[in-house]
Amino acid sequence: MEREDSRQIYIFKSYINSFHYLYQDAEYFHKIAKDKSLSGKLDRVRFSRNAILLYVLSLEALVNRAIDFFLSGKARDIILEREDRFSITDKWLILPILINKDDESTFDTSRYPWSHFNELAKIRNDFVHPKHDRVAFYKAVSNKTHDCLDYNEVPKDSDIKETDIVYRNTRIPKDPYCLLPHHTDTVKKIVDDIIDNLDKLLEGKIKKDNWLHSDAFQLIYPKGAKINDIN
Repeated sequence: MEREDSRQIYIFKSYINSFHYLYQDAEYFHKIAKDKSLSGKLDRVRFSRNAILLYVLSLEALVNRAIDFFLSGKARDIILEREDRFSITDKWLILPILINKDDESTFDTSRYPWSHFNELAKIRNDFVHPKHDRVAFYKAVSNKTHDCLDYNEVPKDSDIKETDIVYRNTRIPKDPYCLLPHHTDTVKKIVDDIIDNLDKLLEGKIKKDNWLHSDAFQLIYPKGAKINDIN
C-alpha cells in the first residue's frame, strides 16, 4: 500500500541521553512529592521513593555516557565491553584517572560528596537487587496503627542499631515506606554535588555546551541529505 503523503521522509539518528530523562523524571516526581495539596502520606512516599531511585540511576547513566564520549582507544573499549561487570562507584573513580592520565586525579573517597555518593550506590543496589531479609521497624501509634520509627527514637536498651534504620552518612531511611520529600532533597543535593565534583575533575567537560543534558542528532536518510533540504 502506497503512502498518501508523497513528501520526502527525513530520518535522524540519536543516542539516548539516559541521564537527561532519568534526572528530569526524578525532578518531576520530586516536585509532585512536595506538593502540599497532595493527599495522604503514602502518596508522598511513593513519589519520593521513585524520585530517589531515578536520581541515583541517572548517575549510572551519566558515567556510562561519559566513558563512551570522553574516553578513546583500548581503555574505552575494555570498559564498555565489560560495562555490567564494573560497579557504579568503580566507574566514577576510574573515569577521571583515565581521562586525565593521572592516578591522583580522582575523588577523595574520605570526604563529601563521595562518602554520601557511595551510600547512594548502596541504596541503588537495595532497590534494584532487593534481598529477602530486609528488616523494618515501626512504632505503635495506637493498637491499630503504626508509623515509621525514626533513628533518634530507638530506645537505648533495645538491640536496634541506628544503621538498622538509616544509612549512616545520608540518614536516608532503609525502609522504602518511610521515604519523604526531605529525603529526596538530600539525595538531589548529593547527586548535584557529585556531578559538580566530576565536572571540576574533568576541567569543565561535563557541563560545557550543556553536554550533560544535550542529545546529538545525525541526519542519516536519505543519504547525502542536508539539514537545509528539509522544508
